[in-house]
Amino acid sequence: MNVFKDFKKWSDQNEGHIEILTPAGKTTAINKFKPSASEDKIKELSDYFSTSLPPDYINFLQLCNGASLFGDPEYGGENFLYSAQDVIHYNEASDSKIAVANILDDRVLIDLDRWRSHDEHYLLLCESLYSREHTGRFYSNFETWLEHFIISQGSKFWYWQTERSFEEK
Repeated sequence: MNVFKDFKKWSDQNEGHIEILTPAGKTTAINKFKPSASEDKIKELSDYFSTSLPPDYINFLQLCNGASLFGDPEYGGENFLYSAQDVIHYNEASDSKIAVANILDDRVLIDLDRWRSHDEHYLLLCESLYSREHTGRFYSNFETWLEHFIISQGSKFWYWQTERSFEEK
């Protein structure tokens, strides 16, 4: 969580306002962080799903209990990392795939079954038009996904495509 800690510290220095580079040029974005979750809130979340949650996600909640990232200073944003209370609100206790963020209508899910089976790549993507049964894999954990999201300055890096060709010699 070092990248996230540094990002939060940088954002907090100017009341959440940061300058980022986008395809349209340099612009200002605003980040809003909620205060850290109490141990009671984290326990309530684990109890709600009757399982422990991944430690990197718990670390996030201990640093801030939800956030809005890379928003427009005037109009707000659409990148929400849920608080413990929001996770309970947006998910059923019986869900095995729990929504923990909404990024411009894409939902980021923790697959509890993958997590319980010790799969380090437990994070899933659910595009806005689809139900939780139709997900794609990030091949990532929460911390790595969050670091990539920050480094990409709020871009949906998971849709970036690259084409590589190698010439034979």
